[in-house]
Amino acid sequence: AIPNWALYPLGHIVGGMSNAPVVIRTTKTWYKRIPKPSWTPPNFVFSPVWTTLYGLMGLSVSRIAASGSTSTKLATQLWAFHYALNISWAPVFFGFRNFRLGLIINFFLIASLGYILPLFHSIDPLSAYLQIPYVIWLISATKLNQTICKLNPMLGGVNKAMILADLYASGDGDGYNDEMLQYDIKMLQNAAAEYAGV
Repeated sequence: AIPNWALYPLGHIVGGMSNAPVVIRTTKTWYKRIPKPSWTPPNFVFSPVWTTLYGLMGLSVSRIAASGSTSTKLATQLWAFHYALNISWAPVFFGFRNFRLGLIINFFLIASLGYILPLFHSIDPLSAYLQIPYVIWLISATKLNQTICKLNPMLGGVNKAMILADLYASGDGDGYNDEMLQYDIKMLQNAAAEYAGV
């Protein structure tokens, strides 16, 4: 039988990995073609990092749940909200290509930790310390999300990711196709015209 304390990390990992299909799909298509900062982590980093972080999150919450503190119910309810918000980020960013809403979610995640972690610490200090790697990663991810927003502005209600996703969908889903070629030619023409001051 799985120990009770292990159910929380396992549940967090399974829940977090539920978004893996959409993330894997998009990182192989439009995501690799949109402008991103030079310091963007390589795609292969995300899976082991998030698996580790979700495991640590679950272990942290397991200690809170087992603490018997009078604040346990409030702490676990707040964390459930935070975790649900965390899970919603990938479908918003990768699924709907809504970078700005993804950024807003990240800001809410950081803000909520400002209340949750002191509460965790008051119940069980180690449970709060187990969240430190997540906090560091979340801040970095928020900065990355913010930079991607700046590099991919919304024009007429759409951004480059939305356009590229539609272009990939018009082909075989993964490879380069005629529609993408025409789009790239148009972008080059626009860039040349802008450079020439036309």
